[in-house]
Amino acid sequence: MVFSQERVDAFRDLLSTSSRIMVIGHRSPDGDAIGSSMAITHFLRSLGKEVSVWMPDAFPDFLSWIPGASDIRIYEGSGKEANRIMADSDLILCMDFNRSDRTGPMSQVLMNTETPKVVIDHHLYPADEFVVTFSETQASSTCELVYRLIEAMGEKERVGMDIAHCVYSGLVTDTGSFKYNVHPHTHRIAGELVDLGLNSAEVQSALFDTQSEQRLRLLGYALSEKMRYFPAHNASYITLSKEELKRFNYKKGDTEGLVNYGLSIAGVKFTALASEKDGVVKISFRSKGDLDVNVIANEYFGGGGHKNAAGARSEEGLLRVIEIIEGIIKGLPTA
Repeated sequence: MVFSQERVDAFRDLLSTSSRIMVIGHRSPDGDAIGSSMAITHFLRSLGKEVSVWMPDAFPDFLSWIPGASDIRIYEGSGKEANRIMADSDLILCMDFNRSDRTGPMSQVLMNTETPKVVIDHHLYPADEFVVTFSETQASSTCELVYRLIEAMGEKERVGMDIAHCVYSGLVTDTGSFKYNVHPHTHRIAGELVDLGLNSAEVQSALFDTQSEQRLRLLGYALSEKMRYFPAHNASYITLSKEELKRFNYKKGDTEGLVNYGLSIAGVKFTALASEKDGVVKISFRSKGDLDVNVIANEYFGGGGHKNAAGARSEEGLLRVIEIIEGIIKGLPTA
């Protein structure tokens, strides 16, 4: 069992005394944040709970097909209402993040709320601000943990097609279509969801085959013009300025997965993507083997994530971020 019976019972007790529940995902929500938030929402609603789902900011259009995604509210522009709902809720579920500061504009009010918080997450080093913590860093995704929590509660009969599609979307996106951080439990769950009637090809198509022409042209430009390769250090990186993103009519989600291309070069063990938006540089790191990019992201930018996949943000400007990334690369062992 991935979760102790004590924690499962504590969560069940909290649910028994909670009628109004707020579900929150992290800033710049991805497929796992949306999928896990909606999976737990469908489950809670099946128990008769009143659930409000919030993200700090907008999510990519290619995730809008996920069942229930139209119910998601965005904190930016509706902060006062969200703060009121948070104060009036009996319980808050924090999905796919483990520190309040991962929620951007929501962070201060979430950190200071008196409403009890439960976290379901698979990232390293959870904060101690939660009354119940469901954390497993070896899990493929938070969606996997939601499914296993429902199992541990003895409620698998409540997993219908809505929950199945939500969970599967997180499994697929967070593992790069089952390439990264995959374990036997991951495939077991995927198989059980297919047994329920889920069409894997349709989900994959909804996630990956609805790209715009401009997104593909941006991808081509990034790989042909903006990728730097350091064969002596088995490393690469890509950068995109705000002007370059604007040239390709950038929409949220257009750079999703771009960082992984640099890691597909034979021999490369470290790669990064730095993209500039709204005065902030978003940095994604990927690695192979024992190279711990969680440590790198935290040391240089105060970010974090997983051993082989981490992220960070910087307000120092793109040129300075490039200098730091090149310094990191030059400090890596030579081939």
